[in-house]
Amino acid sequence: MSVLPYPPPPEPGWYDDDTTVMPQQAAATQAAMDVMGAPDVTAAPEAASAEQTADAADAANTADLAAEPRTASQDDDDIDWEGTVLSSAFTAQAPKQEYTLYNEQTGQRVIVDTGVLLGRKPSQDLPQGVKAVKLEDPTRTISRNHAAISFDKDGALWIEDYDSLNGTYIIRDDTETKVEHERMRLEAPCTIRIGDQFFSFEQR
Repeated sequence: MSVLPYPPPPEPGWYDDDTTVMPQQAAATQAAMDVMGAPDVTAAPEAASAEQTADAADAANTADLAAEPRTASQDDDDIDWEGTVLSSAFTAQAPKQEYTLYNEQTGQRVIVDTGVLLGRKPSQDLPQGVKAVKLEDPTRTISRNHAAISFDKDGALWIEDYDSLNGTYIIRDDTETKVEHERMRLEAPCTIRIGDQFFSFEQR
């Protein structure tokens, strides 16, 4: 079997609820606090005035923004959707067919029998008859609203990517094709890569 032309390794996903501070962010924050005369955050806590604390926090925020600029994809990934803009095919009535997405690594199985929005924390504000499916994401490479699979009125399948950080790919006959710019036709069987998670896609 030939080697697939995989793109570079995926970037880590961004989580609002992360409690771990990246080393470079911690260093930048401490440097800013040193300039303002704030106490060392790595040392034992000492009393500080309210004015020092506020000034240090403002300086730390400025240093963080300068230290690590964010891409548009990362910014979009951190915003909850008030509503989801879907292609016209996404909510189309279609003949009754069922497919499965199966991730051997996590053991997760998803039934695709209607339009489905896939992601780490997908929007729940969806049209009637469309479902959101939260994908297990052990490596944190799946975006909040990552990709969608839909049926058209003839029962044909389509897949589209929602400007995800690490992309959506279709793998068939040892060839990997990136889903980008517009929705693509999807045929089973094949393998779908979402972030760095691989899903076999088959008709039931």
